Amino acid sequence: MDYIAILYDPLYASFGTDAVIRYLYSDAFDIRAIDCTSGIEVTEGSGIDVKTIRPAAVVRMPELRERGLSRDDLEDAALELNGKIWRVNATMPKPAPTGEADGELYLILIEDEA
Repeated sequence: MDYIAILYDPLYASFGTDAVIRYLYSDAFDIRAIDCTSGIEVTEGSGIDVKTIRPAAVVRMPELRERGLSRDDLEDAALELNGKIWRVNATMPKPAPTGEADGELYLILIEDEA
């Protein structure tokens, strides 16, 4: 089953928005993202897990690969989304049924103060 064509393409066509990723020593990369800056639930902490709400954006792993980007490239990258600039604080994979490479990546964001 082609999850990209059946699930992700319609999802990003309906709910995705154009965004731009910039990271140190690179050009800007246009990408489609789903805006979750109102917050998603994430687990934080060492030893004792604490659930908290953090602003995020969701991008597709295949689209990152097409642009030559990896998950490691996105730490501390800037994300321009819906007229606001955010800093990528962390990433969290959201695998597809066929694996992480075909799935999505949560970009956990903080407001960019620059």
